[in-house]
Amino acid sequence: MSPRRFAPLDRAILGQPRATSALQRALEAGQLFPSLVFHGPAGAGKLATALLLGRALLCRSPEGRPCGECRSCRRIDERALVHPDIRLVLPEKKSDFERAEPDAGGRAGIAPQELQAEAIANPVWSVLIDRVRQGITFLQHRPSESERSILIVDQAQRMESATANALLKTLEEPPSHAVLILITPSWHALLPTIRSRCQAVPFQLVPRTAIVNFLVESRELPAEEAVLRAGLSGGRIGPALDLDLDEFRRRREALVAILDELVRRGDPGIAVARAETILQAGGSTEGDLEILMTLLRDLLILSASPGGRPPRRSVRGRPRGPRDDRRVDPPQGQPPAPGREFPDGSPAGRRRLRTGCSGPNLTACR
Repeated sequence: MSPRRFAPLDRAILGQPRATSALQRALEAGQLFPSLVFHGPAGAGKLATALLLGRALLCRSPEGRPCGECRSCRRIDERALVHPDIRLVLPEKKSDFERAEPDAGGRAGIAPQELQAEAIANPVWSVLIDRVRQGITFLQHRPSESERSILIVDQAQRMESATANALLKTLEEPPSHAVLILITPSWHALLPTIRSRCQAVPFQLVPRTAIVNFLVESRELPAEEAVLRAGLSGGRIGPALDLDLDEFRRRREALVAILDELVRRGDPGIAVARAETILQAGGSTEGDLEILMTLLRDLLILSASPGGRPPRRSVRGRPRGPRDDRRVDPPQGQPPAPGREFPDGSPAGRRRLRTGCSGPNLTACR
């Protein structure tokens, strides 16, 4: 039987040449390690790559695997996983343990993307030991209709010690047809006993230009929107696709107003009260911190840019107000300290921070 050819994985996975090239070489040489750990930042495409690898391994086409057209490929997708020879385990509530899994005929299925988002939104959930035991049993049985059985454990760092230890025997002596893929943000978040039995496949943040090109060419987004999404994504394709721009602008404006009031009035209690009001209205602490990081980044760029407005100096050394004596002007020729010019900046500059800036290096555009 002639060896099967595989389609280039990097055509389907954005900005991960190191990971895709390593997997490509292993597939073409027929030497794929049976236990893999995909590790790297959230939103870098680890789950998408695991599912793509599953399609490549289970595809029925003799050439160009995965073909994306055969019955096997069509049943493995981020939105719907119904193939009987691939299983996905994620953190969940113990009360959800009875959730249906794909049956032998592939009629019942799950939505990987939706379940992953739910697991990430609930950090107290864990990977259940009983679910992992189900996965081990699944790997021990012969595949239903393919050459391989594939088990994917997403958010594997959320396995308790007993759950992780349940995998050890399978990792040491995997069935010849089995492939186990663990997905985690950090290689070192897994137990050493797990790491020593697996091959690491590192993922990285995606370059901004690659995300912009993808959004424009593949998703047909306007260039300006693509630049904004890419700038706010933190190098992760998932957030670039999922970002609610209207909600981002609304929350950014609210946070800028809090900072503005804090600087003008010098009362941290007011800022705390305003922040509590926002959170009580359904705010996300993590999301707001990410927005604040974009504000700080933009302030740094504005204050250091040649066209930025320098802070006004006092006249004849006299302070301009009751708190001006705390301000120290930078030496001649040096940029102002980050955020120093915000309270004294021009209305246009403050408006740019409030609504998003259009400069090429700024995170938030228009």
